[in-house]
Amino acid sequence: MADEAAALLGDSVEEAYDRARHNKLTPEKARELRHARWCVYASQFLHKVAWGAYSVVSPFYLALFMSTAAAANVATAEWAAYSIGQVLCTPILGAATDQAGRRPVFVVCQMLITVVFLVLFWPNLYWWAITGFIQGCFSCTWAVSITILVDCVSNGAPPGGEDDILIMRLFRRIATPASETLDGEVRQELAVAVTALWFVAGAGEVVGYGVGYGLWAILPSWLAIVSCGFFQLVGALIVYAYLPETAPSSKPFAYAEALDSAMVAVKAQTQAVAMVLRDTRSTYLTASYVLQYFALTGVTDLCVFWGQAKYDWSAQAAAVYLAVFTISPGVGALIGSRLLYPSSLRYAKSIALMLFSAAVGCVLEGLASPTVASAIGLSILATAGGGVYPAILALLTPDIAPGKQGHLQGALYAIATLGSVAALGIYLALFNTTETFLNGASIWLLSAVFFVFAALFSYAAGERITVERGQAKHPVIPGSPPRRRTKYQDV
Repeated sequence: MADEAAALLGDSVEEAYDRARHNKLTPEKARELRHARWCVYASQFLHKVAWGAYSVVSPFYLALFMSTAAAANVATAEWAAYSIGQVLCTPILGAATDQAGRRPVFVVCQMLITVVFLVLFWPNLYWWAITGFIQGCFSCTWAVSITILVDCVSNGAPPGGEDDILIMRLFRRIATPASETLDGEVRQELAVAVTALWFVAGAGEVVGYGVGYGLWAILPSWLAIVSCGFFQLVGALIVYAYLPETAPSSKPFAYAEALDSAMVAVKAQTQAVAMVLRDTRSTYLTASYVLQYFALTGVTDLCVFWGQAKYDWSAQAAAVYLAVFTISPGVGALIGSRLLYPSSLRYAKSIALMLFSAAVGCVLEGLASPTVASAIGLSILATAGGGVYPAILALLTPDIAPGKQGHLQGALYAIATLGSVAALGIYLALFNTTETFLNGASIWLLSAVFFVFAALFSYAAGERITVERGQAKHPVIPGSPPRRRTKYQDV
């Protein structure tokens, strides 16, 4: 596996970034990359508005036709089918962006996701499972969005740069100190890029919760759930109208060549394991990344049903809870990064501490939240530690060539999603078993276990990396200035 993984590295993102820092972009190229970033921001924001609204509306829509437990089963079946579709297709579509380009894959997937959003008005278990699977097959937009931002970083035009929109420049100013102790400049840029997109998506989801409450309060039930797709439609139209091609070796795409590109992408999956698990540190970081997805996916999917069982809360209470639940990991990421990464705790220990605090919060949320207000407050502690996974994703990215980033990001997302599907079955079984005597609190206890193991893997990954004094840590690029060394040499 080591030889195969070494063949995948080639001219890495790190090397491309080092060269780009010393070569000024042409005005045309700078404009294209600027438009690409803006399209990614807009499409992810609107996509998450749609999902946020859907997260509020769908449980109450299903509850009109069936019991809470049955509604939870339908929602979980739909999410599981969606996740299976993602697992099967995201690595292939990600690899296809390396072959056919980012734009055609992104445009087609955005349009098909929109169509599925508009046909969810039939509250039937099999219908929701089928539509969830179809939507999952084409929901590679997060992985492709990350890939496009990696393209921008590789070309020396990272999010929050001088020509970016004001709010992203402000975010970069806030977030950059939080990333100063990562492995080097390109990892700092990637950490800021991934975290910035995560904040954009999270902001969209929070807005979506409010929108969902408004849709449910104002519109007929069937129209409320269909209207969630309107925001996805707007995002798809923006991508179609303005997204340029950013792939390193792009050429005009002919749809007649789509089958050939798809076959190449399918064959490329034989390299996915070697690419993702290319060394011991990458294996441990991937394990931590996946376990964080386990922990967050289960409680995200079932926390509204837990709240209904325990507090019998309304759509308004659910919307407030989901908003806080979504915001707190981002707040935790910034606060924890600013306070812990530059400290003597060092990177591995600080990440482990954040994840362990999330485990403690999950235990308290499940067993010690007698009121809705206390549940909202404890959810901050329970989910803040999840804010570290964008930084872990940034650590897994720089060693792979820009021309293979679609494949890498698709594979990472698919691996995390595959684990989430398996974990979700356990979460649902625990919820159904403990609903009558624990109000489903066992879902929080299981997330606590996952967060503990994620903390252990993150700690092990950091401590495994050591650099002898005087030894070069990064590839030396001809003509580039010497790198600034940092005292944090175990990260």
